[in-house]
Amino acid sequence: MEAIDCSTTLTSATATALKAAGIVAVGRYLGYETQNWSKSISPDELIAIQSAGLSVFLIWESNPTTAGYFSYSQGVSDAQLALEETAFLGAPNSTAIYFAVDFDAQARDMVAITNYFSGVRDGLNGQYLVGAYGAYSVIQALQASSYAPAKYWQTYAWSNGMVFSGYDIYQFQNDVTLEGIAVDLDTIQYNSGCWPELEGDNMFANLVIYEEGPDFRAAQYLADYLKAPIVTTDNVTPELLACATNKYKVGGSAYPGAQLISGSDRYETMSAVLKFMGK
Repeated sequence: MEAIDCSTTLTSATATALKAAGIVAVGRYLGYETQNWSKSISPDELIAIQSAGLSVFLIWESNPTTAGYFSYSQGVSDAQLALEETAFLGAPNSTAIYFAVDFDAQARDMVAITNYFSGVRDGLNGQYLVGAYGAYSVIQALQASSYAPAKYWQTYAWSNGMVFSGYDIYQFQNDVTLEGIAVDLDTIQYNSGCWPELEGDNMFANLVIYEEGPDFRAAQYLADYLKAPIVTTDNVTPELLACATNKYKVGGSAYPGAQLISGSDRYETMSAVLKFMGK
């Protein structure tokens, strides 16, 4: 299922247009009541979004762009502010709050990040589901920790083509204009902690597969065109393949169950991709 996240306030008109474009859920930031952030969702916007038939997934993001931000006490503080925001909006307790790790975290940073999510868990005190946003390495580290979140939102950024098979939301493209607003594009699963919760199946339309090397640019171009997740052959999982209706292998040799789009070299492969796209 297709979703977006954005920092732009949505109106009834834009929410309705997004719904007509096939979007089922919108990621919006908390912070309107306690922080007065311009990027934050207000009660009026929430009504506009949900009245258009869209679900919302809630995000807490202050300034999590360096390892120095993360600590147990910061996690508790962020969680408590997020609780004030969800109470202000009236979010049900089945909702997830996705706390962001928005930088290229390294192995040395994971202790601070897992400590932060320990603080988030304690700060929320079971009132809402703990969600985590970050790159593949962050999601993997959190899943293996004693403070594993309930929900995972992976970004392709800093993930080096790896896709976490247990994701609830997967952000696969940034800085796209859709219905006149700047958005990031996501694939979202049902039971991902949305408000209201999404129901149905976890299928998405397309998946682009490639091998590390010179065909990455062609694969990325096709993934952008199809608005599809992209993954290397080394990181494909059976679960990921099962969710995709159509699979495409860009460059190299055939991949089982996928349509091969390839040429004799990187240039011919790019030509084949362009031809597939009708260009």
